[in-house]
Amino acid sequence: MRVVSRLVSTPARRETAGAVAIHLALAVIGFTLLLLINRHVGHGAEWLLYRWDSGNYLRVAERGYPSFIPYRPDGTPDYSRLAFFPLVPALIRGLHLLTGLSYAYAGVAISWCAAAVGAAGVYRLMRAAGASPRAGYACVALWSCSPYAFALWVPYSEAVFSALLVWAMVALLARRWLTAGLLCLLAGAVRPTAVVLIATVMLAAGWALVHRRDGWRPGAALALAPLGLLAGWLFLGSRVGRWDGWFEAERAWGQSFDFGTGTVRFIGDVLTYRERWNAADVRHAAVLAVVLLTAVGVLALALDRTVPRLLVVLVAGAWLLMMGTPGSHYSKPRFMLPFLPVLLLLVARPLARAPLVVQICLYGGGAVVSGWYAAGLLALFEGSP
Repeated sequence: MRVVSRLVSTPARRETAGAVAIHLALAVIGFTLLLLINRHVGHGAEWLLYRWDSGNYLRVAERGYPSFIPYRPDGTPDYSRLAFFPLVPALIRGLHLLTGLSYAYAGVAISWCAAAVGAAGVYRLMRAAGASPRAGYACVALWSCSPYAFALWVPYSEAVFSALLVWAMVALLARRWLTAGLLCLLAGAVRPTAVVLIATVMLAAGWALVHRRDGWRPGAALALAPLGLLAGWLFLGSRVGRWDGWFEAERAWGQSFDFGTGTVRFIGDVLTYRERWNAADVRHAAVLAVVLLTAVGVLALALDRTVPRLLVVLVAGAWLLMMGTPGSHYSKPRFMLPFLPVLLLLVARPLARAPLVVQICLYGGGAVVSGWYAAGLLALFEGSP
């Protein structure tokens, strides 16, 4: 009950508003720099907002899903928007119809609102995990100026998924089972990587049922958690008249689980220079850093007895899924963005003791680097980040 009271008290609400303000200030810096560089290289804002995954989500919002799966001459599936889950396009389309905003700007509005809700959730989650207010703010700031934070500014699914994930974990730590189950259900309709959150909620609910805690509510959470993911799979399959339509479309992205062989092979190729490095290419370093540092972070969290075990389970599951799914290796840092706040807890605690001026310079500089890096990935780089 102490966790619940700490989450809903008036001081907590004021602190949460401060965390949202920190996130928005850093996001404005990074996004402004991204737009300025994009304009400098001769592109318009709409061109930028339709890049890579943004374009797929926006076109689903505009036109709906295809009614067939395209195939290449060798018989393998070609890229299709059927691989993108429906909740984010539905939100974009709903806001477009409600306000008259263009689809691109409606997508930006959805991402910014969801990211602000996510930042509030990150702060509450860190406080529930025992972090001090300053450590909570530090965690929000580090998350908001991380190199792949651009996915929180443009019409990607990371902002909505992050908001649902962190608030589901807040509810889970407070043993608010119905809230956790419902948020997990919604997260399953956003991204298939919600399987990690679903497994965490179901594990916690199953443990509570075995030990006969909290009555019938853990059972309800256990039943609710996977429904969004199952509904997403069935809905997308119904578009092409086959129950496994999403799985077939996803083969084009190479996202089938291979127990880590593809990722290990890629890391080996990078380390032995069989995977070519360009002079200005930092993507290889980003992938290596995320894979290795996440593994170290999971171990450190497991050894830290002050961190709730459910958070360790969550990030360990995310690391296993990231390792076991080859897909686009360059998207692995973005994949970890919603789970990143838990890992940042390790850094936020000591950083919170630094002088305020040092923290301001660090976060402001991080926001600039984040916007610059985003410009390289979105405006200049010819390959999906």
